[in-house]
Amino acid sequence: MKKVNIIGANLGGLTAAILLGRAGWTVDLFDRLRREDVATAWSENFDLSVFDRLELDPPPADCYRKKKNWAFLSPDGATNVVAYGPEESPEVLIDRRKLTEYLMSLAEINATFHFEAEVTELIVDSGHVSGIRADGVFMPSDLTIDCTGPLSELRQQLPKFYGISPTPDPDGMLYVHRGFYEWGDGAPMPKQTNKMYLRQGGKPGLAWCVSDVSDYCADVLVGKFGSVTEDDVVETVNDLRDNNPIIGIEEEKEPVEARIPVRQYMSKMVVPGYVILGSTPYMTIPVMTPPLSDTMDAARILCEVLAVNDSCETDDLYVYQVRFCREYIAKEVAADVFRSWLLSTDVEEQNFLFQSELIDGDFLSDLMHGVLPSITSKGRGFFGMGVKKPAVVNALRAVLVDMKDAYDLVQDIPDSYNKTTYLKWQADVDSLYSE
Repeated sequence: MKKVNIIGANLGGLTAAILLGRAGWTVDLFDRLRREDVATAWSENFDLSVFDRLELDPPPADCYRKKKNWAFLSPDGATNVVAYGPEESPEVLIDRRKLTEYLMSLAEINATFHFEAEVTELIVDSGHVSGIRADGVFMPSDLTIDCTGPLSELRQQLPKFYGISPTPDPDGMLYVHRGFYEWGDGAPMPKQTNKMYLRQGGKPGLAWCVSDVSDYCADVLVGKFGSVTEDDVVETVNDLRDNNPIIGIEEEKEPVEARIPVRQYMSKMVVPGYVILGSTPYMTIPVMTPPLSDTMDAARILCEVLAVNDSCETDDLYVYQVRFCREYIAKEVAADVFRSWLLSTDVEEQNFLFQSELIDGDFLSDLMHGVLPSITSKGRGFFGMGVKKPAVVNALRAVLVDMKDAYDLVQDIPDSYNKTTYLKWQADVDSLYSE
C-alpha cells in the first residue's frame, strides 16, 4: 500500500486526501493551524462543476450564492466596463470556510489529520524525497504533496539541482489589505455591486469595493506592488467612500493582509517523491484570480495520473504537470501578458482604452473565463483609425499576438520528461517574465 504525506489542508490538499484515500493510499495530512483556523471566511470565485469532474456530491447550498458581474473602472472613474458572465455559468461565490469544512468531512473518512503540526523538514535520500519531519518525528512516505503555497519554506530546502524555483520574484508580489466595513448609514444597494478600480485615483495598484449582501457589509480591498501601508489603506478607503456610500466607518470583521504572487507560475512542479500542488501556480490579478476550484482540479489530475501509474518518479509524475499546464496554466500565462502590459500603461492611456471600448466587457469576460480575447467591432474602428493614440492601439495589437504566443508556448510543454528538452522549454517560459 502506497503512503502519502500531504502538507497543508487547503482545497487542493483536502481533495487529494479524499481521492487518494478512496484509492487505497495511506494518507496523512498536516497543517500548522488549528482545524477551525485553516480557512478564512472569505467568499471567492468557485466553479461548482468541479464536483462533477471529481465525482463527488456538491456542498450544501448554504455554502454558496450566485456570482455577480464585475464592473472594471478606469483610473479617472469616468468609465466602467461590466464583464458579464454566461447566464447559466457554474461559477458562484463560495464561503471558503464552509467549503473547507465540507471537504474535511469527506477527507477524514480515510485520512489521518495532524493539526497544529510543525513540518520543519523535507527528507531527501539519494535524490528522492522520502518523507518529512513533523514535530521532530520522521514520517516516511512514497509521495509528499506540498500544498503550503507560493511562499513555502519547505520548497526552499530542495536541492538546487532539482531546478525548482525556491521563491517567487519579489517584483511580482502584490501586497493586499482586505477590510470589511459596516454598511454606510442609509446607503442604498448600488447598481453595480462588484467594482474593481484599476490604478484607483491615478495611484499604482488596484482596489475593489464589493457589496457583500451575505453579511451586509462593504468588502474593500487595497492592493499595491511593494507594500501597502496604513496610510495607503486610509487614503484609498476614504477615496472610495466618496463614490461608494455603502462603506461605513467601523470595521465589521478583522482585516486580512496577504502577499500574493501574481506573475510567474511554477514552471517545474515535480521531482522524485514530491509534487507541488495548489496556489503555487500563481494567480492573475486584476483580470481576477482563477476560481478556487482550479486547485481541486490540479488534485484531480494528479490522482488520475497516479491511478494509471502510482510510480513517484519524475518521469511519471511529470504527466500531471503536462496536463495541468495545458488545461489550466496556459490560459493564465496568456492573461498575465495582458495584465502586466495594462498595469504598465499610464493613467491617460488606460482611460483611453476603456473610453474607446478597445477593452470592453466581452474582452474582460473572455479573460476571466480563460478565453483568448479579441477586439469587438466598435473597438476595431479605433484600430482602423489609429489617430487618437496610435502607440497605444499598436501596443494592444502587439499584446494580443504576445498572448497567443505565450499560450502556445506553455501548450508546447514536452509530452514526456527529457531533461535537455524540458530545460529548453522551461527557459523559454521563464523568459516571459524577464523581458
